[in-house]
Amino acid sequence: MIERIDHVAVAVRNGAAAQKRLEDVFGARLLVEQVNSKGRYRVRIFRLGDDLVSVLEATSPESFVAKHIEKFGEGVQHIGVEVDSLDQALKRFDETGTRYAAFEEISGVRKEVLVSARNGFGVILQVMEWLGEYKHASPEERMRKAWGTA
Repeated sequence: MIERIDHVAVAVRNGAAAQKRLEDVFGARLLVEQVNSKGRYRVRIFRLGDDLVSVLEATSPESFVAKHIEKFGEGVQHIGVEVDSLDQALKRFDETGTRYAAFEEISGVRKEVLVSARNGFGVILQVMEWLGEYKHASPEERMRKAWGTA
């Protein structure tokens, strides 16, 4: 069912400091930096080797990122996983009593749900299906389109 890990997202207090460390120490390359005003956070998405790392920084004490850091400290906030068919994944979740929420679709790009940490081995899983031409696009193309920077 799960095809691959799409990205790992970490919650941090200081996104600029995290960016400097990722670039200077680990050789990461920034792909996208965007503020999500609805979610009240800033995201920085990096290419790190063959993988993607998202750095989430709260822009409000009321954001889910700030609340996550308050409760758990800085660290992994969620893991994005790719499925071939979100509809089939939801069917399996329903059959197995796996709880999910927050369905969202970026028209023509991707659709996703969140599986709670209780059902995701202690970490939130962002289960996503890339759509159309983005099913086989590069991670850079996908993230730039998903975040409106393409």
